[in-house]
Amino acid sequence: MRLILLPLFFCAAALAATDSADRSAGMPNAPVTLEVFSDFECPHCAKLHFGALKEALGDCVASGKVRIVYRDYPLPQHQYARKAAQFADAAARIGRYERICDALFRTQEQWARTGDIEGSVGKELTPAELARLHKVLADPKAMAEINSEIDADMALGNKIPLSETPTMIVSGGGKRYPIKGDVRYDWLKQLINSLPVK
Repeated sequence: MRLILLPLFFCAAALAATDSADRSAGMPNAPVTLEVFSDFECPHCAKLHFGALKEALGDCVASGKVRIVYRDYPLPQHQYARKAAQFADAAARIGRYERICDALFRTQEQWARTGDIEGSVGKELTPAELARLHKVLADPKAMAEINSEIDADMALGNKIPLSETPTMIVSGGGKRYPIKGDVRYDWLKQLINSLPVK
């Protein structure tokens, strides 16, 4: 009986996690937190996403040392950045945040010209996943929550204050370091390893 209950419990936990709006990667109790403020329409954010952040995911996040928290900071000069953030945050609610972030940054040039964000992200999802995404985007309550999350991220960024995207805040061992722009992973890893964490 115990062998049957454990997998059922695991599946239930996985479903609950999928339905949440988690926009982070790594263990919640990781000794170092890396907050990333980015704009889906920002070319430097795309470079950071596919460069240092992907390397961090495969290295220090996978080892349990770092947790990455993604924050939306759509710049006013980018016409479709907020809409892209809404799609990504809706995708978080169906457990496809990272996949949609990849798609948005990879196809940034196209949708930034046309505004056809759905055309870019739709190819990354199964028909069932796309239907679930549409359901989230059509739900006024879910959209109010998503817009509230974006506004909260922007308010947090303004409090820092942010002057550009991408900006990362590395925290650990009671220390906080802001890092602006697209950086190389070897430099970022050196900073992470220098933090006095247990």
